[in-house]
Amino acid sequence: MESSSIKEGKLYKDAKDHITKGNYIKALKILEDLSRIHKEDQNAWHIRLKQGQVFLKLSQETESSDMEFTYLLGSVGCYSEDDRLSPYCAKSLHILANKLGSLMYYKRCLTKAKLALTVTFEDITDSAIRQKRLNETNKAMLKVIKDAESKIASPETLVASTMKQISQPKVLESEKSSEPREDVIKRMRSFWAGLDVKVKREFMTVSIPKLKSHVERVWYRDGRDVLENILASARKDMIWTFWMCCSKKFSSAEECKNHLKEVHAAELKPCIIKERVQRIGKDWARKISVGSWEPVDVVAAVEMIKNQLADVKLFASKCKNGWSREWPLAADEERGKLLKKIKFLLVSLWDHKTLSCSVRDWVMHFPAKHLEKLEVSAQSLVDSRLVETPQSICFLECHELNQILDFLNNVKCKRNDGTDLVCRAVDSFLDRTRVKEKIDFDPQFSFLLLDRRLLKSNNAPCDDEGTINVFDPIVHYAKAHAQGDDIISWLTNNNSVDKTFPKPVREYNLDIWVAVLRAVQFTCRNLETKYENRVLLLGYGAALTILESICMREDERRSNLQEDQWIRYACLLCDRCEEIVPENSLAARIYLCAVRDVFERALLPTFDVPDLEDCLNQIREQKSLSDDKVLESIGLLILVVTHKVLLIDSKILLIDNSRITLLNNLARLSVFDNRTYLLQLMKPFLLNEIMNMEHKAKADAVAADLALEEEKSKKKNDKTSKQRASTSKSSPLDQTVEHKPPVNLELTTVEEDSMEPENALASESGPLEISSKTQTQEEATKDDPDMLNMPGEDSLSAHLESTLGGAAVRYNSALDMTLKALLNIKVLKEDLKKNTQQFQQVPSALQNLFTSLVSEVIKNEGVYSRLLSDLLTSLEEVISESSDAAKVVVAILEFWCCWKNPEGESLVTRLFTLAENERMSCRKCRWITNYPEQSSYVIVMAADSIRKLKCTFESIKFVDILKVIRMEYQKSCDIKTGGCGESNFVHHFISRCPPVFTIVLEWEKSETEKEISETTKALDWEIDISRLYVGLEPNTNYQLVSMVGCGEEEEHICLAYENNRWVNLGRESLAGEDVGSWKSVVCFFGEMQVNLRRESLAGEDVGNWKSVVSFFGERKIRPEILFYEAV
Repeated sequence: MESSSIKEGKLYKDAKDHITKGNYIKALKILEDLSRIHKEDQNAWHIRLKQGQVFLKLSQETESSDMEFTYLLGSVGCYSEDDRLSPYCAKSLHILANKLGSLMYYKRCLTKAKLALTVTFEDITDSAIRQKRLNETNKAMLKVIKDAESKIASPETLVASTMKQISQPKVLESEKSSEPREDVIKRMRSFWAGLDVKVKREFMTVSIPKLKSHVERVWYRDGRDVLENILASARKDMIWTFWMCCSKKFSSAEECKNHLKEVHAAELKPCIIKERVQRIGKDWARKISVGSWEPVDVVAAVEMIKNQLADVKLFASKCKNGWSREWPLAADEERGKLLKKIKFLLVSLWDHKTLSCSVRDWVMHFPAKHLEKLEVSAQSLVDSRLVETPQSICFLECHELNQILDFLNNVKCKRNDGTDLVCRAVDSFLDRTRVKEKIDFDPQFSFLLLDRRLLKSNNAPCDDEGTINVFDPIVHYAKAHAQGDDIISWLTNNNSVDKTFPKPVREYNLDIWVAVLRAVQFTCRNLETKYENRVLLLGYGAALTILESICMREDERRSNLQEDQWIRYACLLCDRCEEIVPENSLAARIYLCAVRDVFERALLPTFDVPDLEDCLNQIREQKSLSDDKVLESIGLLILVVTHKVLLIDSKILLIDNSRITLLNNLARLSVFDNRTYLLQLMKPFLLNEIMNMEHKAKADAVAADLALEEEKSKKKNDKTSKQRASTSKSSPLDQTVEHKPPVNLELTTVEEDSMEPENALASESGPLEISSKTQTQEEATKDDPDMLNMPGEDSLSAHLESTLGGAAVRYNSALDMTLKALLNIKVLKEDLKKNTQQFQQVPSALQNLFTSLVSEVIKNEGVYSRLLSDLLTSLEEVISESSDAAKVVVAILEFWCCWKNPEGESLVTRLFTLAENERMSCRKCRWITNYPEQSSYVIVMAADSIRKLKCTFESIKFVDILKVIRMEYQKSCDIKTGGCGESNFVHHFISRCPPVFTIVLEWEKSETEKEISETTKALDWEIDISRLYVGLEPNTNYQLVSMVGCGEEEEHICLAYENNRWVNLGRESLAGEDVGSWKSVVCFFGEMQVNLRRESLAGEDVGNWKSVVSFFGERKIRPEILFYEAV
């Protein structure tokens, strides 16, 4: 297949587009599919190139050092698959080497960089571009080579660079306060502690129908479908966890790993491994670790073997773990120290799973040779079982022990390849999905049974198995001890709960999954390289053995010949070379290399044979080499090769350890635990249940108190009625002048604390004044208490209603108060003064209104009423008799849109319009969607949502409440434009800050006084909208300048901030004239309470902000429109 068939394909182009747009997960998904389709294609390296680029991008964007390393290793895994990608591989390896300070990666980097110098970039057809690319690559590679060689030459200077640290996300003050309040949790703990044990046990049984109903109410049908799928899978398999890969479901980790080995090349190819390196077994490991390792008296022991073999065989057969105390010991401190060191190293190698059988056999070869020199036969060694136990090493002398110790010191137990960082990255990723609690079913599968350990503690060990049992709830919880309140901590802690619904592995962890897979494959290729090197070394060692045998045969031949008939070893070896050259096989080449190295007395084996004839000529020139030098060189090279093979075996085991660890982590990433998603749905339900239980308990207590009070009140009223009845029966003649009415008049003034803004005056007005009408009424009440219920009061009320009703024909309180609130905005007045020349280009009602406002004629008596009537006539078709605050304010601003400046820009656009943009960045596929700009005059918020958040998080600011509410609004990642369908939060941007920021609150209109008060308390006099919109400068502050509220009878009021005071602009007042420093004034007539504040609605001085809050609560006035002006 041609390269163009891949590069010009639609999928490949789509992947490139996704990379350009930063949608790396989407690109990775396409590239992974392409890699499987073109698995055998020789041009599949183009796909690996793009995958590597994705991982490099991800490594640059992640904030976790462990994830950074994992992505970098994934890029190396992609680039290392084809030599044409050697330049990219060398760069990634160089980064890894610098990050870890790893000599191993510097060596691999050096190898790849040298190989990169041979890359010709044949895929680039333009010769000029290709030459430029070659020059740039070679320059970069030479720089890498120089640095790598320098680091390799001075390994003691290698230090790991400072990798990215896991940065904690910046937490704004509001976000800190958005955490559940400590007092709320404390209250829940207290409530839970007071519950009966039976109630607690019943709480642990979760009704599945109720849970489904709750999930459908919160998550709609999608959430219910997910829950039903989870429960159906659990009932079928009776296990919460399973493994999935390539759309196949596996029931165990081993089954999944076998699939990964067979399908995803997570194992060495069988054709490469003819003889796999083996670790020692547990039997030998036990013998090494339990032995005393005391030096044996070799002379005495040899005498026992030779003269008392039967006794030796007897005690040797009875010894445990291969060690016998019957062997005579030697008081040799030096040997004892050496043996202890050897034991320590062998045990350490075993602990790290790097002690190979070949190393063990090599060590055991020493005592066999040593005892052979002492004339102990091979059969005697077998009979005494010394070949089966490491105790035979205790027979060695110091020089032999030193040889073993020197070699073992060169065997590495650890490999600085960063596998531990990958493990940490996987652990961190899986932490949010790890579940430690068991969840079971009842026999009818109608209840979920929570882990009964939660009743006592939430520190139970993880339940990694995820198996499901069926229990009778009554029996299951019968003996469960309900101690402590840890279950509250468990319910309120959502750190371990994944916020996504269950999706296939490629949907939510494709990046780390593929990165770890590439790391496994890269490790397998490293293993293959080591095995190939091992084969070469073994072949080289076999050639040396052949050379040695040729020399030995010549020695045998010489025993019957004169010295002048002897043939030099060098000549014999050279003749053998002449014979095998025509074969030109790998074995022949290795043989030539061995002979050449022997003749040149090389210290290390070499395998480079560029030309057979040249190599043969070099051998011919050394035919005169002496026999002693030939034998010495052969012996030295055999020793070197033996050590190299042993070391490479240990390295193979080290690399295999990394492969096994990475493969295990890859299998872990393939695990799905449905409990993770079940808990996401169930924890809020359970919290809601507890809160409902608490509220019901409180409601019952309040109801009981009210019933008691009502009973007391009833008894009291009955007593009073009897007294009144007794009085009414008395004759007027029985009453004396000295008789006084039973009603006392008291005037109580309740002063409120000052909560002024920083620039507001904190002083309160002086003594209260009471109108003459009130005084007259008070005096009359003293003379005759029955005047409180005079019949004339009803006729007066009827007269007022008639008068007001006539005026209401041309009156709309919502329009009146909204207009007053708007006209109180300072920036509006200033803007109108700058654009007076436009007065003649608008409707007369608007022209008159703005002309009067600028000239201040509007303050004259009767002017505002006429202007309001004209405006109502103009807007009558739009608002009619509507009391909808949002509709009224929008209608006014729409009517004002015709007022424009000389540049043609509307006054409403300049001052009130909010041009808002929305952007959604998918947390799963990282697809970014920008939505069209939308303009609005107000933002609308539900009052009950504001109240609930404020009650839950007491210290949260109003602007942060708005932010939290808006965060609940999510959009799906658009599949049609390349998204994944995942729901995500939407970020809000504004291109400019309008001078006026308007908020409308929507009410249910059935709120109690307490609910209205709690909602009003959530409002703030000053807000910083940079906390609400992304990209604004900090402290973009706005101050509340006016607000519109609505009372019980749908009558509206306007509060405006004037002269550092909040003033109630009543129906007859525009300027907010000060009619007295009114505070909360309450008159008590006997047992009857009358709030006189309700009698003065026009031009009332409300006071400071705290007074405003009290004002709305006490009068049950709902704040509906808030006008904030930029500071």
